[in-house]
Amino acid sequence: MSERPALDAVMRPTPADHRRRTCDRDVKSHLPEALYDDLARVARADHRAVSEYLRVRLERHLYGAALANRS
Repeated sequence: MSERPALDAVMRPTPADHRRRTCDRDVKSHLPEALYDDLARVARADHRAVSEYLRVRLERHLYGAALANRS
């Protein structure tokens, strides 16, 4: 098994890097109905699909505010 460098040691992507990447991995998550409904409501208010909203929030959590200004 190959070792992966710690997140802090990895060069953080720039907004331009993000636009060049494709979304080629699926993640399945089991959510309670009420949580999904609230998530969908918040995503709609942000004019995004649920998957895009989750992707944006995860990127902001992992990489910080640099990606927050990309869209």
